[in-house]
Amino acid sequence: MTSENKRCEIAVIVPVHNAARFLPECLSALAAQRFDDFRCILVDDGSTDDSPSLCDDMALNDRRFLVIHQAQSGVSAARIAGMRKAREEGAIWLAFCDADDCYHPDFLRTLHAAAQDAAVPLACCRYDTFADALPAESAAPDAYRVLRAPEHLEALLHDHAVDYGLWNKLYAAGLLTETMLDNGLAYNEDLLANWQAFLRAPGCAFCDFAGYHYRQHADSATHRALPPQSIDDQRRAATLIRGSVPEQWPELQQSANAFYYEKLVYLASMIQRRADADDYRVHLGELNIGITAGLKDPQLGRNPKLPFAIRVAAWATVRAPKLWRRICRKFLKDRQ
Repeated sequence: MTSENKRCEIAVIVPVHNAARFLPECLSALAAQRFDDFRCILVDDGSTDDSPSLCDDMALNDRRFLVIHQAQSGVSAARIAGMRKAREEGAIWLAFCDADDCYHPDFLRTLHAAAQDAAVPLACCRYDTFADALPAESAAPDAYRVLRAPEHLEALLHDHAVDYGLWNKLYAAGLLTETMLDNGLAYNEDLLANWQAFLRAPGCAFCDFAGYHYRQHADSATHRALPPQSIDDQRRAATLIRGSVPEQWPELQQSANAFYYEKLVYLASMIQRRADADDYRVHLGELNIGITAGLKDPQLGRNPKLPFAIRVAAWATVRAPKLWRRICRKFLKDRQ
């Protein structure tokens, strides 16, 4: 059993892989948290730059920081290693941070207070994006809103303020499992892990402030290329979600069906906006089959929860593909 002097309230898990360029700012933001009882577990995942020494120096100078060095195994394995260490530290809550991003100084304090007060095992906040300078910090709110089941699952799928990421949330330590984190996906893995965790929670406390600062740079997910595995994984995640809605929530099933169909349309647009779209013709053909089959389906293309813009995009994808491709390439600029 963990000794009382090692027990901590929150463990913050930070996977680190060749992040030396941005890691000092991330660590400074973590050290500046206005919440005393936390440990930050830095998991050096086989870095070959200065990240290992930056992590070691931080742990040497601040007892709240711990370091794990391991061979490169990927972000999910790094998070699992951090979660195991968190259990050794007796952590009651878990939070995650990417090594190139930053916390608002009241991130931990605000989410922890909301979850405790609402008696729910889950809290989250909004995030904002930045490139170079951190955004101006707004004051953290004292109030929060509770999303009761299944509203919190609906929000996970459709509310960008809640978002798919693990990093803008606080979890009771027993809510997430290693199996959830090691779900076989390299893309949308956070979404699927969150869906499974949210299914186990009676609700989520939502704090309406930008508590997480997400850095945009050339190597970030929104600017990387579009590997075929990304298309496969995102479609698989949407399929698994659609197939795992509890029977007692038929309206959530309708929402999950809409999410699935929107994902098909979105992935098709991701391909069509690219100059090398012909290299993805097999994937696009599979997506078009699903989109076409769903056009008149009341659970998919005619689902009342499907946004009107997605209905138009679905129609254009299969009925006016050349025009739609030109529109995608002109107006949808990312990942080209």
